[in-house]
Amino acid sequence: MSAAMQATPLKDVKPFKSGWKVHVKVLHSWKQYNPVHGDTLEMVLSDQDGCKIHASCKRTYMESKGRLLPVGAWRHIQNFTLSPSTGMYRATDHPFKMSIIQNTAITRSTLINEDMFLSLVDFQTVLGGSLKTCFLIDVIGQVMDLGDLETIQVSGKPRMKVEFTLRDINDARVPCCLWGKFAEILYEGCSKDEEGKPICLIRFAKIGRFRGEIQITNAFEASLLLINPDIAETAAFKQMFVEEVNPLAICEGRDATLDLEEVKTIQDKRDKWMLFPKRTIHGLLESTQVEKCLVECKVDSIDSDWGWYYFGCCTCNKKVVKVGTLVKTIHGKEVTTHLWWCEVCKENVSSVSPRFKLHLIVKDDTGETKLMLLDQIAKGMIVESAETLLNGSFDELEDPTDLPDAILAVIGKTFTFGISVEKEHVLYGSEIYKVGKIYRQSQVVFTESANGESSESDQDLALTSGENSVNLIDNEEHLGGVSTPSTTPSTKRKGGWSDAPPDFTSTSKNLRLKTIKVEK
Repeated sequence: MSAAMQATPLKDVKPFKSGWKVHVKVLHSWKQYNPVHGDTLEMVLSDQDGCKIHASCKRTYMESKGRLLPVGAWRHIQNFTLSPSTGMYRATDHPFKMSIIQNTAITRSTLINEDMFLSLVDFQTVLGGSLKTCFLIDVIGQVMDLGDLETIQVSGKPRMKVEFTLRDINDARVPCCLWGKFAEILYEGCSKDEEGKPICLIRFAKIGRFRGEIQITNAFEASLLLINPDIAETAAFKQMFVEEVNPLAICEGRDATLDLEEVKTIQDKRDKWMLFPKRTIHGLLESTQVEKCLVECKVDSIDSDWGWYYFGCCTCNKKVVKVGTLVKTIHGKEVTTHLWWCEVCKENVSSVSPRFKLHLIVKDDTGETKLMLLDQIAKGMIVESAETLLNGSFDELEDPTDLPDAILAVIGKTFTFGISVEKEHVLYGSEIYKVGKIYRQSQVVFTESANGESSESDQDLALTSGENSVNLIDNEEHLGGVSTPSTTPSTKRKGGWSDAPPDFTSTSKNLRLKTIKVEK
């Protein structure tokens, strides 16, 4: 990549390539524990337009990369990957999350800009209940009715808690509760405020409910608390309330909040798709439990933001990132070797192959949604392989809208997709569903054995839907990796569609009361 490469606005970065360069300010950072990667450094970055994105740095790169990203600094960041932004609490509304990788380059910037890039939300909007609770927000207000600083037991461990009310510039008021170090910071800040009217700014706060009442609270360590910050909004509050002289009232705190119930995920069980219920897209989107289902719909378009292929390591099948190209002269001929970094193998590799990764926008009479198909599933829909379509090229995709005709050919066609509704959809609002199997007319393309490898099938995989006979494509891939492919077609046998099982979908929208169905 050229050092003179122009920075791209954060709103324009898409996951179809990793060779982006952005110019950003580190607004906030915190460490958190991830059961897969251990300790990670999480950050909120903003460009000069105020567009923000959540970034993550694994423990492996904290010393070499993370230390170059102090809070308040402007940096040029080049080469990083993007993945869907999901989770119960999202620090930004950007659709993607940035990941710092092995070949990420971080350089200093000469820009000096003290803007905090606040996205303040007024309390009437908060109390109106129209905001999505998965997105964290910025709020500022005057502290009222400060409760006692309490120590309570949460999951067998003592935690500090303080309850209070915030009122905004329009005198709207919202209940608040802070936990841990945030509770101590607020209580101490209030006691030191000379005027008895401290202004509290909570960044990346979460919207919750306590006993049916909307409440603002901190999102674990992801939030940021400032007392009487030196910003224009604080001055406006001071001016508005200058004539009020009543000191801060102290009141008794409310009961402790309840622990969230643990939600179990189901075990994927292959070759059971014909037992799962059929759903419309509306029914899929309204699902309140982890389940598998069948949805018949038409491919409306290809979501080109994600590109249509990636390169996978031939050793571990996981996604790799290009780091360079070596050109050697052997016996008078130039031999080009492409080098890729494999995060799983933890080394540069040269043996890679292109894999499909398609994102479809599908519709039926009840609505539309997004589906993601990994290599083996996509091979059943696309008449040519990814390697053939790339014609031997190992270049990163530059124009994601330039789709091959073989891929465009699926637009307008109708399939029955076997879809998994996961915890990410039920609790965290994930909008992309992974396809596990596809039923279509004509022939069975392949199925997979229990160990995830392709194999010939002697099972009855034909599905009757109305008067048409459709067949099955199976997929047990994990995101970012693929199973060993097979070119051997499955044998075809005719059979009937058994009665669908009862519809176990809950009609309740209360996540605490959901029943999670476990596949045994």
